[in-house]
Amino acid sequence: MSTQSGITVSEQLSNEVKNDTSTIIIKVSPDSTQLIPDTSFTQPSSTSLSSVFEQLHSYISKQYPQPVYIIIPYKSSKVFVSFIPDSAPIKQKMLYASTKNTLLSNLGSSSFAYKFAWTELDELSAEYLEKVINEDGESGPLTEDEKILQNLNNKSHMQGHEYGFKRELASMSSPSSSATSDILYKFDGELENEFQSLASDANDQRLLVFNIDLGSELIKLTTKDTNVGLNSLVKKLQDNSPSGPTYSIYNYSPNKYTFIYSCPSGSSVKDRMIYAASKNSLINHLKTYLNEGVILDKNLEVGDLDELELSELEVVDDDTPGSGTATPTSTSSSASANKPSNGLKFSKPKGPRRR
Repeated sequence: MSTQSGITVSEQLSNEVKNDTSTIIIKVSPDSTQLIPDTSFTQPSSTSLSSVFEQLHSYISKQYPQPVYIIIPYKSSKVFVSFIPDSAPIKQKMLYASTKNTLLSNLGSSSFAYKFAWTELDELSAEYLEKVINEDGESGPLTEDEKILQNLNNKSHMQGHEYGFKRELASMSSPSSSATSDILYKFDGELENEFQSLASDANDQRLLVFNIDLGSELIKLTTKDTNVGLNSLVKKLQDNSPSGPTYSIYNYSPNKYTFIYSCPSGSSVKDRMIYAASKNSLINHLKTYLNEGVILDKNLEVGDLDELELSELEVVDDDTPGSGTATPTSTSSSASANKPSNGLKFSKPKGPRRR
């Protein structure tokens, strides 16, 4: 994991990248707080790739070995170059290296067809660029998994911000939908109706199982059951869940819901990526259907459904005298796993003996 420098992308740079199709040189501001476009760079008289690189080479060689980032138009897309010479001052090398991920994240990494890390002036040429692209250099052809991730990134970038394009769902056009802007698929009508009734009838041990239909690009209701006891929950889920990943909502206690995400070991890589990418935003969206008296306070994630810890959903009487309330036994499966049961205490292991 790379260390982040804390430097942010300036609004000027963000606007220029979105609205300008010419070559852009990016540098760190003099006070080392923002990434800004280098306005002293003069665009070449011709838009040909060779002219662009001749101008770049001439300009950067005068500042060498100062690191810079470069965005170059290439055919119908763009190329991103992180140019950090080996002979650059150590402080500058560390600063630019630790800021690259922030820059790509803000501009939208998937908006660049190729991304390179170059260190020598000789690499700043049209011939070298064509060579590394043709040889499937650093960028290389995308694997199937990388294509899936790129497709998800393209869908999840926010429209109108520096993160690229984002489509908004028709089911999330209300003012309260700001927390749901990352959901990738619409809900079908039947599932939408069930979501809207979550708050009004939250004491029927309801179980909703729903899945993503990639063919229609919809999240569809698979099954609905009521009066599902805790002891029969796993059986109900197994009987009504397809072979791949599944989302579920269960009314485990009066006015309380849990979200369950299961991803069996035999699931395809594509399904795993899509379901994982949608999960957190889907949970946030579900909470917009509830109110102060009805909550979704648990999020359980398992592989195979028989791994589901039902103890997470048990409720016990509150020990506080006179409270008369019931509280969940736990809110985290990891916390439950690490907490000793039945009041057992474990001694701290002894250190190595002294010689």
